[in-house]
Amino acid sequence: MFDKFISKDKIIKLANTNSTNEFAADLLNNKDVAEGTIIWAISQTKGKGQKGNSWESEDGKNLTFSLILHPAKLDPSRQFLLNKAISLGVIDFFKTKIDETLVKIKWPNDIYVGKCKIAGILIENEILASTIQSSIVGIGLNINQLIFSNNLPNPTSLRLILGTELDTEEVLIELLNKIEERIIKLYNNDIQFINIDYLNNLLYYRVYNNYLLSGEKIEAMILDISEYGQLIIQKNNNEIIKCNFKEIIFLHD
Repeated sequence: MFDKFISKDKIIKLANTNSTNEFAADLLNNKDVAEGTIIWAISQTKGKGQKGNSWESEDGKNLTFSLILHPAKLDPSRQFLLNKAISLGVIDFFKTKIDETLVKIKWPNDIYVGKCKIAGILIENEILASTIQSSIVGIGLNINQLIFSNNLPNPTSLRLILGTELDTEEVLIELLNKIEERIIKLYNNDIQFINIDYLNNLLYYRVYNNYLLSGEKIEAMILDISEYGQLIIQKNNNEIIKCNFKEIIFLHD
């Protein structure tokens, strides 16, 4: 039975860095790093998002950090299970602050409140000899930021929603506890529960919504997530399609 592994004394706090994921990768390249090590940056100048996008964060207002894991028992073909567990841990945290009916996972790994993005996740796995040697889980949460640049389509923050400023370190500790609970379930092979819970917390699950699929606007319903993390949708003509990460764009009409 796998037990707790994240603690406050494993937090490496940086005033600034280009990217906490890059900092974590450099650590792993140069020495053995304990599972549950956290790289937390007050300022991050080149934060990474999904599909090569950048992550915008006002210095000191939000949380940008990376968590180092060693999920060696997780088969690389099932690595999206880690994505599911982390996403569920993040929304578990938000549900302690916000009406839980509003908090959803936007596939593959953004967290939304209503139709607004409040957090993003980027997981980078190092696979060697059919084993996941290490995973760097980069997470960005909008906590206290009030103003965002115009090129971000639909951002929000906890302060905008709640109307009060939060202590970022307290948020980090609460969030890590929720993430750890989900990772322990994964490590203890509670796979069925994770799969069901992920679907039940998925944005637009089993409801029709508009998407751009390879440049074509379609109306479709999310049916499931494949073993490899593909989004399985059913178009309004009943055609079923499996979509990879870069093939489909959500439209929030």
